[in-house]
Amino acid sequence: MKGDAPALLQALDDRRRALLASLETLDPGTLQARPAPGAWSILEIVEHLVVAEQVILQGLPDPAALVDRPRSLRQRCTYPLVLLVLRLGIPVKVPSRRMLPTGTVPLAELRDRWDATHRWLRAYAEGLPPGGAGRAVFSHPVCGPITLSQALRMDRLHLEIHARQIKERRPA
Repeated sequence: MKGDAPALLQALDDRRRALLASLETLDPGTLQARPAPGAWSILEIVEHLVVAEQVILQGLPDPAALVDRPRSLRQRCTYPLVLLVLRLGIPVKVPSRRMLPTGTVPLAELRDRWDATHRWLRAYAEGLPPGGAGRAVFSHPVCGPITLSQALRMDRLHLEIHARQIKERRPA
């Protein structure tokens, strides 16, 4: 891995593991409790984080199947705006229906799926040829094509927003 990708990936994975570890002591009722009608439970938030990564990473295909996608000026400008929205914690609708949680997946299965996603992501990043990290091979529903580093930065901010929501839902 070249550039900032190793540090970004490690920071994301460390934060993800810490979040999951903090949830293991919670009982199923707490994990499934909704703070208000229509609001997501802790379990649904975790499921959203898992499926959102899988959507952005295009379902974890064979890395050879990923192609560099051209980016328009509009798409290049949208990425910093999405990062700003994430940094400021501005509530927005889920950009793709595929990122919505079902609320039916147990925490252990979500952990397994999330671990598999990160194993794929690490293997993809480690297998990149020189200059490969700059290829826009991932696709965000709002930003369009994004690079590995962009995906990791966005993912970390997304995780932090939802980690705060989870913290608010945990019992005192």
